[in-house]
Amino acid sequence: MSDPSQTLDQLTMVVLQKRFEAINREMAYTLARTGRSGVLNTALDFSCTMTDARHRTVSAGQGLPIHTGAAHLVPKAVRDRYGDNVREGDCFINNSSYLGNTHCADVTLCAPVFFDGRLMFFSIARAHLSDIGFPTPTTYGSLCRDYYAEGLTLPCLRIQADYRDNFELVELCKANIRAPEQFYGDYLAMVGAVRTGERRAREMCERSGVETVLAFLDQYQEYASMMAKSAISRLPAATLSKRAMHDGVSEGFESGLPISATMTVDPTAGEITIDLTDNIDCLPIGLNMTEATVTASCLTAVLNMLGPDVPRASGSFDRVRIKMRENSAIGLPRFPAATSSATTNLAHILIDHIQAMFAEVTDTRGTAYGTVGNPASAPCVSGFDSRRQAPFVNQMVLGYWGGPALAGHDGWLTYGSGTTQGMLSQSSVEVMEQQQPLIIEKLELRPDSGGAGEWEGAQGCDCVIRVRDDAVTFSVNSGGEQFPPAGVAGGLPGGQTRTWKRDLSGALSELPIFFDVTLRPGERLIAHGSGGGGFGDPGKRSREKIEKSISEGLLTEAHAARLYGYARADPTAGSRPCSGDAL
Repeated sequence: MSDPSQTLDQLTMVVLQKRFEAINREMAYTLARTGRSGVLNTALDFSCTMTDARHRTVSAGQGLPIHTGAAHLVPKAVRDRYGDNVREGDCFINNSSYLGNTHCADVTLCAPVFFDGRLMFFSIARAHLSDIGFPTPTTYGSLCRDYYAEGLTLPCLRIQADYRDNFELVELCKANIRAPEQFYGDYLAMVGAVRTGERRAREMCERSGVETVLAFLDQYQEYASMMAKSAISRLPAATLSKRAMHDGVSEGFESGLPISATMTVDPTAGEITIDLTDNIDCLPIGLNMTEATVTASCLTAVLNMLGPDVPRASGSFDRVRIKMRENSAIGLPRFPAATSSATTNLAHILIDHIQAMFAEVTDTRGTAYGTVGNPASAPCVSGFDSRRQAPFVNQMVLGYWGGPALAGHDGWLTYGSGTTQGMLSQSSVEVMEQQQPLIIEKLELRPDSGGAGEWEGAQGCDCVIRVRDDAVTFSVNSGGEQFPPAGVAGGLPGGQTRTWKRDLSGALSELPIFFDVTLRPGERLIAHGSGGGGFGDPGKRSREKIEKSISEGLLTEAHAARLYGYARADPTAGSRPCSGDAL
């Protein structure tokens, strides 16, 4: 605890807050520049942050919202398991969904940071690895039946002591993960990130003084709480319940998986409660969410609606009450429930679902629904690359688009999904073709795929991937075919997700939303990613915006006429062709 008599001035508070942000950024840059797999050095599917010794998030960090929103659960797991047996030079590795982690493919390193013998912080790096030892080469085992089918589990283990690796544990990881040297390179990049955070945090304590830093940690949380309370106090009181649907993929739920939430806004207390207890039990597949992903989803959605002035810190997090129950697909999983897709499908819907509820609280907030799952343009790919005479495994992130429309704005194209919200970098076509034996023949915005509304959802992708000289296995966990991203406040849904395989004869066969399929050289995977839902009455969309979308090839005139009642003022005038060439 800090000295309660020490009140910091505003300048000192701002300087230290910015210092934490700078530390998070430097950690992230370290990981991005040294990560070995494409999913880290190209797609940037990782996050870096710090908590204090009491597991409080100071700044949500540099990374994906689904990673950073509940990062505090990882140091809590370290202290729960090891107590005071935590020393300088330690580093812990954790990918257990039952010990505060998101899902098995997100491997998290957590290092305690000491200054003059006193535990001050935890430095955290969480990275989505290309492989974690599933029976099939993927990191989203959506159809895994239980925990034991989800590859290698690392339940909060000490992987470094006195800054030296636990050789046996590292070798165990390499023995159970495809492309072991790629894993080891990614592991070293993560170690570099957490040690960078440790070093910079110590320098901050040396420069500013321990008592000043401790005072900041307490007073900044008070400030974050005050800002969140103030933002909530300006909302109208409300209690509402709402249900959304995920495609039917489990026995007994062929007609769809329901996602239910009740939100209560209490402006007097300055609190928002999200009640998720009225949801289905754990499913016999890998879609079940975890404590970390439920927590991060709720906090992400609410704080998005409260605005950017509210700090992303534990003080503001505590203004959001989350109710979840054990043995729930959207709650606390009951062992041995599978959770390998806990960061995607249901989490994607839950975040947008809570954001959509705000549209019923006030006219100035809320969003429609965006991409569900990972479209087939963002698959896990694996095989043997004869160019290098070596196996490969990676996740590509192409055409991960389809952001939802929101009050006052069209959808953000590279939003991707609620769990990433633009923080996942779109992979370079040229780099992907270098890293894997593939040709990306087509990657375009798909006309008419954005949900119609006063504000229009962003487009989904039209992507064609051809296999070159070596067979490639594609593993995909998509969604939004049976239930495409919904519109809100009168807006219409976005376009469906659909995927096909084109064989060497040219014949097309449609694939389900979850699949593992191996394509031979010359065969093609054709992916249509879903578009974001629309927001507001389509009849209120301005003619200027409609014509701009037509001229840019995002909307065909036929679609505009059907959904917006659009008719060209001069029928004899030409219009720009609506095709990928126009983009």
